[in-house]
Amino acid sequence: MSLFVHNPTSGPVAEKETLAERLDTLENGILGVINNGKYHSDTVLNKIAERLKSRYTLKNVIVVQKDSASHAVKDDIAKRLAGECDFVIAGIGD
Repeated sequence: MSLFVHNPTSGPVAEKETLAERLDTLENGILGVINNGKYHSDTVLNKIAERLKSRYTLKNVIVVQKDSASHAVKDDIAKRLAGECDFVIAGIGD
């Protein structure tokens, strides 16, 4: 009889993480929205974005779609959001 052990980790984890600097205001900012593709995720995120737009003057809203809820945002998309957006929201539906 053979025993197979599967390692569920995805590789090494960064040793030290830092939080992003907090904004004083969202006014005149660029909002990034990450839709994970789960059922109603777009509805939830669109409502949040609408509320933010009604409360603050936003320069732009950039919406991206993940391949699936179980995968991380692709590096090129994360870099784009980090370079173009002042703040980003991500969420799930269901």
